[in-house]
Amino acid sequence: ARYAINKAGGTQCIGAATSETPEGPFQPVGDKPLICQVDAGGSIDPATFVDDDGKTYLLWKNDGNSGGGQTFLYIQPVSADGLTLEGEPTRLLTADEAWEGVLVEAPTLWKRDGKYYLFYSANAYNTPRYAVGYAVAENVLGPYEKVEGPFLKSNIGAGIVGPGGQDIVVGPDGDTWFLFHSWSATGYRFMDLVPLTWEDGRPALGELSRAPQPAP
Repeated sequence: ARYAINKAGGTQCIGAATSETPEGPFQPVGDKPLICQVDAGGSIDPATFVDDDGKTYLLWKNDGNSGGGQTFLYIQPVSADGLTLEGEPTRLLTADEAWEGVLVEAPTLWKRDGKYYLFYSANAYNTPRYAVGYAVAENVLGPYEKVEGPFLKSNIGAGIVGPGGQDIVVGPDGDTWFLFHSWSATGYRFMDLVPLTWEDGRPALGELSRAPQPAP
């Protein structure tokens, strides 16, 4: 398991913990963070990706916006157990489109038909401007080309406000599902689930709704 922790002074860093079972208890590994970009505002939003050849990668965001700086999404190879960094980090994306505001965060990397799809959240999480975009690459380390505009944005009619923090899961029948959190019109935060399909190499979402969805 990977998690963000606060160091003295408020800087967030990424640590790792292990357990014999998924239920825990988890114990931190080592006496220092796995990643801690103090000079870049800190490090948060860790995510893991395992390629077809079994190679494991760690993705994250430097928390530059916490101090008025620039944010990037990073990727770096790690050991098979995920506890040791290998090679050097690679910058993948930064906020350079109007809809993204001043930050990108929450990377989710997915591979389909030989291409790499990097989903990410952008803008201020506590506003309707928060949304999800994605970029595509032929190589896991990039370069990644952004698809214009947000892939998932606020839908007031469906009661979905400021969606982000996305992830992708595969159901028992092999179908893919898109998970994300969003605000309701009444100010509460929910976890949402919607089918994710693929059309000519492009991801597409099912109908957004606050109604209960069928279990994957």
